[in-house]
Amino acid sequence: MFLKKTLIIFIVATLGCFALMAQSTAGDRSFAVLNLYNSAQMTARGLNFIPRFVNDVPTAITNPSTLNDSLNNKVSLTYTDLFAGAYQGALAFTHKFDKLNNFGNFGFGLQYINYGNFTQTESDGEVTGSFLVNDFMLTVGWGMQLEKNLYIGATFKPLFSQYESYSSFAIAFDLAATYVSNDKSWQAAFMIKNVGRQLVSFNNERDTLPFDMQIGVSKRFTHAPLILYIVADKLTKWNIRENDVLNPRDVTQIDGTVDEENDFSAFLDKGFRHLHFAVDIVPSDKFYISLGYSWRQHQEMKVDDAFSLAGFSYGLGIKYKKYTLNYARNEYHNYGSPNYLTLGYNF
Repeated sequence: MFLKKTLIIFIVATLGCFALMAQSTAGDRSFAVLNLYNSAQMTARGLNFIPRFVNDVPTAITNPSTLNDSLNNKVSLTYTDLFAGAYQGALAFTHKFDKLNNFGNFGFGLQYINYGNFTQTESDGEVTGSFLVNDFMLTVGWGMQLEKNLYIGATFKPLFSQYESYSSFAIAFDLAATYVSNDKSWQAAFMIKNVGRQLVSFNNERDTLPFDMQIGVSKRFTHAPLILYIVADKLTKWNIRENDVLNPRDVTQIDGTVDEENDFSAFLDKGFRHLHFAVDIVPSDKFYISLGYSWRQHQEMKVDDAFSLAGFSYGLGIKYKKYTLNYARNEYHNYGSPNYLTLGYNF
């Protein structure tokens, strides 16, 4: 009876998310912290969420349906050097409360972005001081096993931004479900992310949150130490290609004729913009190497007529007794890419 009630609540919450989505359009204009990775493991794979149970606290909180007993009382700290002096810090912790033993597992996270110290001036250029620009996000996640092969979860994410004397506040919710095959080699997950709204705006004009629907699948091979991941995101819109007036896809020749983009090539480009691929090489439970690739990121950030690794990500991790150490790098652009370092401990 308890599981049936939980399923009903989960379905109602999902339908409520779609109702909220219908009342507003999705956007990417505010709260950049929602779009950043919160751990080295996720960064190494280049995936917005991991459709698999993994031994990583912030990764599990991102896909709350993978919160489970094996993560109980684990904590992690992540540091990221972003661009131009900006940096990110992330703290995550998971716990199973004894009094809520039949109600699953909980995860708590805090992400902080410091965009640096800026010079404050008057309109005539006179320097009057300095100010900081910061983003904060608190995450409270919950996950439980609903049936033998099905797990569900949800997160609540209050967000706060402080830009000089201007501030903004928003709330967002995620819903997730993960399916695990009987032998656990196949796992798949579906997520509805960033449902919510901005409650306090910077200038009385509300921005939209980056709503997204994502689905992913993973496969662990029996006779090889490999795990393959495929994730599709931004499923609410088919064409997510950028519009660059300096690099049009239809080229006009000097004589006025237009060389139009091939329809089949355009179809493939639009489709692959949604897909992200990753692989784990796991020779033992003490060590792993991860590689990832995003076609969209490569197309958006590559440099014409120059070799570019944009879109690739990679990383590794080691485990020693109760400690874990993970490092990752995501190649955003030829001129700079952030490094992620995550330290974990099991109490």
